[in-house]
Amino acid sequence: MQTRSGGAKRKATEGDENGRGKRRLVQSNEQKNAPQRDENGRGKRRLVQSNEQKSRKILRGIHGCVSPRCSAYTYRSTFSWFEQDIWTYISRFLDGKSLVRLGATNKWFNKIIMEDAVWRFACLRDLQVPKPYSVSSSWIKIYASAFDGSHSYLFHQKEKHIDWMRIGAFTLDSRMSLLTESLSGQLKVPREGTIERMLQSSGSCIIKDIKSGIWIADLQLVRCPVCDLSTCDGTMQTLDARHLELFLSEGYKDGSWDYNLIGSHKLQKDAGAACGAIFDLKHLKASSSSGILQLKSWTGEPDDSQPKAVIAPHAVAVHTRLQENEGILVKYHTMKAGTEGDIVSIRISQQLL
Repeated sequence: MQTRSGGAKRKATEGDENGRGKRRLVQSNEQKNAPQRDENGRGKRRLVQSNEQKSRKILRGIHGCVSPRCSAYTYRSTFSWFEQDIWTYISRFLDGKSLVRLGATNKWFNKIIMEDAVWRFACLRDLQVPKPYSVSSSWIKIYASAFDGSHSYLFHQKEKHIDWMRIGAFTLDSRMSLLTESLSGQLKVPREGTIERMLQSSGSCIIKDIKSGIWIADLQLVRCPVCDLSTCDGTMQTLDARHLELFLSEGYKDGSWDYNLIGSHKLQKDAGAACGAIFDLKHLKASSSSGILQLKSWTGEPDDSQPKAVIAPHAVAVHTRLQENEGILVKYHTMKAGTEGDIVSIRISQQLL
């Protein structure tokens, strides 16, 4: 095949078996500089470090932390259910039955609950007495005798007893007390003399040699002490006060200590009310004691015949309105701790004539 003049012969492209020519793959400068792509067609970016990054130098190596480290024990809780101070504090909010139940849980709780200080606090709290006094018995026994439902007629003359009511607790600081059946007007301390003379002149008397400390007062209703007839409807009201530890004394439990009549007073005219009161002579002029004479504040309405009682820090009193009657007989009894012992119980009884 001839070519044009002056031209060189062009070499024909080589063909494959099918007669198709093979093309040479020539990469242009643009193709060489184009970014490479992955299988998904996305371009791969080159990571280029700037001159500033290349010029940085590591000034120091890696060092261990020198801060205080927490041991494995630090992560444990420091609270313990068996902290004596915590449970001693919790016991202040528990009543007697709850304390007994907690003490029966195990030996550890039993040891905590049987502490005398726990029962002393519970006893003073429930009796509402501000300060403790020295005692000869354990406080858990004192608490039990005060709140187990016991009263003086439960031990002696049980067949005479009808009903009773707990008034509360009060304290006798001095060894002298004023007993009275009159709550109208101002209290007058009777002159020196026998108890009978003091009762006849003022309806009051002073007794000495009283055991100081905490006293508990109850209001008792008993059958007629004069006769033993089952058909007798006569009753007697009694203000019954006793020292806190009386029921724990062997002399009281075995019956060797008994009540003695120290005086009586008969009012042979219509009595509007049956009253009785015990005052600590040392605190007779205290506002809390003199407030008992404000009868309207605690005796109820004029037509209310239910027995009423009031307690003060150093005094106790009862008041019951009566129907029309022919008079009233008031008796005063005391119990001593042995022949020459202190007075540990006082009773003021009123009976219609």
